[in-house]
Amino acid sequence: MRPLVSEDRFIELWNKHHSATRVAREIGCHIGNVNQRKRAIEKRRNIRLLTVDENRPTYDQSMLITADRVEVKLKVKDGIVLVAGDQHYHPGNVPVMHRALCHLAKRMKPFSVVWNGDAFDGATISRHPSIGWENKPSVQQEIECVHDRSKEILDAAPGAKRIWAAGNHDLRLETRIAAAAPEFRGVHGVHLKDHFPEWTPAWFVTINEGMQSHTEIRHREKGGVHAGYNNTVSSGVNIVTGHDHRADVVPYDDRRGRRYAVRHGMTADSSRDAPFVNYMEGKRANWQSAFAILTYRNYELLMPELALRWDDDSFQFRGEIIRV
Repeated sequence: MRPLVSEDRFIELWNKHHSATRVAREIGCHIGNVNQRKRAIEKRRNIRLLTVDENRPTYDQSMLITADRVEVKLKVKDGIVLVAGDQHYHPGNVPVMHRALCHLAKRMKPFSVVWNGDAFDGATISRHPSIGWENKPSVQQEIECVHDRSKEILDAAPGAKRIWAAGNHDLRLETRIAAAAPEFRGVHGVHLKDHFPEWTPAWFVTINEGMQSHTEIRHREKGGVHAGYNNTVSSGVNIVTGHDHRADVVPYDDRRGRRYAVRHGMTADSSRDAPFVNYMEGKRANWQSAFAILTYRNYELLMPELALRWDDDSFQFRGEIIRV
């Protein structure tokens, strides 16, 4: 049977209503046919057609994924986005700031949780040679560990949009497979994202594109001690990065107004953790165990906040020492 409207018209109607019920009413067909066609178009065009959750009017439930899967776009009027990265999750250890993230996620009910790269470490598939006979977890053990930590976040923030911006360590799995067995291209499981369908993969996240609060979250940008400052000066937008395991918030004012550079630190506990201790030769690095809290009010970004590790059992946030 010939469709009642063209594919382009269907997408136009969906982006207008964001509801199968409303599209079915306007086209004059059964809601089941609308949902079936929506899924077919999403698969064929490699896009995501947004559905608005009308039961949560506090948030603008806008989430779009570009066709090339490079970027996830969020539109947040009033809500919180939690950004954590550089977890380097290791079997047998649950970092303090992971527990802190779950604690605040339960309390704050965020619009979105962003894993900003390197949740997976890939110790045994690094391009760097092993130091002596290090005892490293297998790839399977690491994936299982990341699954455990992921489930804890899903339980803490079941209604949040979950996005995983790729980090350099996250790419180790598919890089190794592509180099050693290129004939496996396209086989399900060769990409890390295949193992974590509950997270939307991307290279970076954009929030409130084109507005004063335009924010970009990506694993890395510029390097160096003044990386945050240089990031926001050169990009012209609010920018949140990880990679260097540093935590700071730098306001920057110019003729266009104020914007912020945020480095969210690492979720891992310290440079003495198992993934780092040998190649760091046991040195104490200028790294901070932390994550970032972005708060939007009427599409404006308030001064970003940091939650920081205090000791083995607690973290500091808004003038409190909180045990987790």
